[in-house]
Amino acid sequence: MLFNKRASLEISIQAIVIVVLAMTLLGLGLGFIRGMFKNIQGTTEDVTDTVKQRILDDLITGDKKVSFPKTDISIDKGGAQILTIGVRNKKDQSLSYKIRFNPISGPDGALFGIESPPWFQYATNQIYTLPAAESDVRNIRLSVPTTVNSGSYFLTFDITDEAFSSGMPEYVYAQKDFFIVVRG
Repeated sequence: MLFNKRASLEISIQAIVIVVLAMTLLGLGLGFIRGMFKNIQGTTEDVTDTVKQRILDDLITGDKKVSFPKTDISIDKGGAQILTIGVRNKKDQSLSYKIRFNPISGPDGALFGIESPPWFQYATNQIYTLPAAESDVRNIRLSVPTTVNSGSYFLTFDITDEAFSSGMPEYVYAQKDFFIVVRG
């Protein structure tokens, strides 16, 4: 009878030791994972800064008015991406501009039907001012609804000069063509 109680006590002590070791390893593992995610967040911020700098360099070295680095965007239904765009004022005076996405055609040549579709999240009616010979970089979120048809959509990205729009036909300061391919 004494032997069984002793064996039982040893099994209980071993179980407690195993539980303590498991909890310690779990805590160490969670700490390691948390540290990895902090490193990923720092890397993401570095990549964003690098992209912005690359766009600014592209505007200056390429002597461009607008930099929209992607001409073909592939995205799943319900997916989202951040697009980084750059605008450079090549005028001798301040540039007051708006950003606009102009849909040209959808899958099988069908028309979108609306200007600046709600797929793009940015300050739609915001007028930005850019001093002469300055550049600006903006982020725009592309979020494709799950209800759209799969296929290729053709759009233009327009920068309109608002100084010309008062009482006059709209003046497009710069324009880029691009495609959105919706998978799904």
